[in-house]
Amino acid sequence: MKRMLLITSFLLSLPTFAFASEQNYNKLLPLTKKYIGVPYQFGGSSEKGFDCSGFTRYVMKELDVELARSTAGQYKQGKTVKKSELRVGDLVFFETYKKGPSHTGIYIGNDRFIHADSSKGVLISNLNDPYYWGPRYIGARRVLAYEKKLGEFHDVSDQFWAEKEIEALAKEERMLGYEKSYFKPDEAMTRAEAAGMLAEYLNLKMNDRKQTFKDVPSDHWAVGAINALVKEGIISANDDAYRPDEALTREEVAVLFTRAFQLKRGEREITFTDIDPQYWAYDFIHRLADAGIAEGDENGHFRPKETVTRAQFAVFFYRAMNVK
Repeated sequence: MKRMLLITSFLLSLPTFAFASEQNYNKLLPLTKKYIGVPYQFGGSSEKGFDCSGFTRYVMKELDVELARSTAGQYKQGKTVKKSELRVGDLVFFETYKKGPSHTGIYIGNDRFIHADSSKGVLISNLNDPYYWGPRYIGARRVLAYEKKLGEFHDVSDQFWAEKEIEALAKEERMLGYEKSYFKPDEAMTRAEAAGMLAEYLNLKMNDRKQTFKDVPSDHWAVGAINALVKEGIISANDDAYRPDEALTREEVAVLFTRAFQLKRGEREITFTDIDPQYWAYDFIHRLADAGIAEGDENGHFRPKETVTRAQFAVFFYRAMNVK
């Protein structure tokens, strides 16, 4: 008994530590693009104005990546990456007004990078621009924790039921997964994540940072994506809250995808035993099913209120992208 009390006392005396949660890299593109148009400011490191290294440092801090304040300092961080192997989130460097790295930005895929330009502020440029950036490119550094090859994740095996869709989306860098190359397929897909992916897929402008919903402040990583979908009529602004961290439901997928992909009603006769024709999402659900994006279970149930996992969302997203 005395020994037990001593052990308990020892355990209670140990210091406690707060561990940062693993970062979801799909936050990166909406996060960077919401700052497009912010003016350049020498020495700037806030939304009022950025210089190039101030911008990369500010964005990466949101993903728990600490960068040096200067471009030269950032050029020494992470690991070297070949230009042919660039991935979303890699830092790209250029030699502009002096010898050595003097400008930096964040690679966002398809030979593009986002950066704070000294004359135009935060914008997207082509990495291979023959008139300026192409000849001045000097290298890249990887500061994000990618442990597996593009399209691969530690927790998605070749035998996993949604492996094909997850791999395809990951190779297109539409779903980046979490740090250290985890996908977390069984975790719930949040409403904010879904908004970010759809806004990115539709190539919408995401730099409107005004607060539309009481629970999506201007500094929220997905504020620009959510506002972009509101502007397109894909998300309704009738409610005063968006609930960005809540899990997405199957009926919400039906609404989002019907609007985002402009799904039409076909001639298929589809009946779900748990959805009345008067139900508010009836038409959206039938359009989703008619397009072959989602089906009911063996009992003919659609289960509209059931939450959607990341793996399930990947399958729905992949199918929607490939609707004929």
